[in-house]
Amino acid sequence: MKQNKQTIAIVIILLFHAVGLIGFYNHAWQPLFLKLVPYHILLMVLVICYSHQEFNVKFLAFIALVVLFGYGAEWRGINKHTLFGEYSYGSTLGIKYDDVPLIIGFNWLIITYATGVFMRYIISAYAGIRIVAGAILMVFLDLFIEPVAVKFDYWHWRIGNSQLTAPTSNYIDWFFVSLFMLAIFEVFQFKKQSRAGVVLLIVQFVFFILMRRA
Repeated sequence: MKQNKQTIAIVIILLFHAVGLIGFYNHAWQPLFLKLVPYHILLMVLVICYSHQEFNVKFLAFIALVVLFGYGAEWRGINKHTLFGEYSYGSTLGIKYDDVPLIIGFNWLIITYATGVFMRYIISAYAGIRIVAGAILMVFLDLFIEPVAVKFDYWHWRIGNSQLTAPTSNYIDWFFVSLFMLAIFEVFQFKKQSRAGVVLLIVQFVFFILMRRA
């Protein structure tokens, strides 16, 4: 049963990212696929929940903490300019509250969970090393996300009226926020999870690398 769930989750991850790439590479379909981005994020959250062993109150608490802290970090970035730099969200990520998309906390959940599971596979001991190495990996992922995000109106960087690429402060703050998120993951001491999380992280890298040419 566990093997079947893992296989189903991996197939969904691969299939929907592949469909997304096809949609974005077809310029006539891009407006439709841009509207689907928040639903794609929610689908990946459901895949995580489906594939996770022991879906219980403990796991729900982890989800709630990461989503809330993820949204809170972005709220501070947008409204207080104390994290990431000066930026604003476009329309692609959907409904906003206080200028921050409600979906953004779930995006942090996807990346944090996938990275946390991945690090468990490559570093079996030493949680501190997993956290630091995982945070570095998340920063590398953001390097590929940023050009795509700006191109497709996820968010935009600015100083005055000028649109810019992500500042160095963004990556520094991403590192420390990622450290905090992965520390939460480690505190819950989940058992070694299915490879769906590993596949999800690898697919995220491939997806955003290829999306730069869409």
